[in-house]
Amino acid sequence: MIHFSRTVQFFQWPVIPFLAGALLSAGTVPFMATAAQAQATDENYAACADELLGAGVDADAAAIACAMAYRPTEVSGCVSGVLDAADVTPTAALSACSRDRRPDEVASCVTTIHDDLGVSSSQSVLDHCHRTILPERYAACVTGIAAEVGYATEDSLATCIAAGYRPENVAPTYIPMN
Repeated sequence: MIHFSRTVQFFQWPVIPFLAGALLSAGTVPFMATAAQAQATDENYAACADELLGAGVDADAAAIACAMAYRPTEVSGCVSGVLDAADVTPTAALSACSRDRRPDEVASCVTTIHDDLGVSSSQSVLDHCHRTILPERYAACVTGIAAEVGYATEDSLATCIAAGYRPENVAPTYIPMN
């Protein structure tokens, strides 16, 4: 029985720092909830609607987009950023920005590609920046490939959007190697 009691005592010591850390971090949870609730206020929705209306978006579309947004000022900022950099319609910019998880990064992606490369189709750039999961990384890929390899903008857009994780040799093969 001595081995049993020593084993129990040995495994109790690592639990103490874990419990102390859990108790200390539990006090910060109410503060984090308050900060998350403060992100969307009345002023944010009003600012979103005002900015979208100023950008030329239809009043009904602006109201719906701001009402559905978790962070309404990010959506309206994205639309403004896209319209400043690219030659697309306000409706297309709103569609891409309101459906993306990272609207601020979509605007940054469009702006970076337009600033660094000669773009023939702004709508294509907007579509590609919206389709990617990491828009800022995608913009870096497009501009880097176009600059170093000498690809045209459309070729760089297609190459970087098609790049991804391609697992190789994951399935076992039972064919004997001769």
